[in-house]
Amino acid sequence: MGQDLPFVSHSEIGVLTGRDNFGSRTNFTFQTFNGVQLNRRHAVGFVTGLDQYGNYSVLPLALGWRVVLNPQNKWQVYGGGELGYGSAIFERLEINEWDQHNWRKGGMMAQGTIGLRFQNKRSNFWTLSFSLKRQISYFYNGNPSRLSPNRMRPEDWNYFEEDKVTFNNLVYRIGYSF
Repeated sequence: MGQDLPFVSHSEIGVLTGRDNFGSRTNFTFQTFNGVQLNRRHAVGFVTGLDQYGNYSVLPLALGWRVVLNPQNKWQVYGGGELGYGSAIFERLEINEWDQHNWRKGGMMAQGTIGLRFQNKRSNFWTLSFSLKRQISYFYNGNPSRLSPNRMRPEDWNYFEEDKVTFNNLVYRIGYSF
């Protein structure tokens, strides 16, 4: 007996390209979509991976959707979207010799994708995709006025700075789906 809702997995590796105040950048990205196939055209699931912006690592956690426009063909056009949060869980608090505290926090993440799938003999797919991805992150810098400052209490700081950084990316990926 077959499954009512078959499992879907789609893993991709690629590059994030963008421009910011410091010029053009090219960064590494990896993502995996795992979910259920609702019908021949639609799948929903969970997306995670790793986006590396220089020395800053972001772990995207999102809900995702995939749609295939022509599932009967060997070459298929597909699209998708993800909405979620980019976590800075791998980042740590840095304190320099002048007791200056620096840390990072993640924020909202959204992505839209269009791509091509090539079906091999086993009903698995090789994929090429192009995405627009927006990732918001927060960078904090402060000098505490007490020994164990609370990050949420302004009175614990001599000065406190918050910078909101928005990474707008064009993403190019190659992947494999089964």
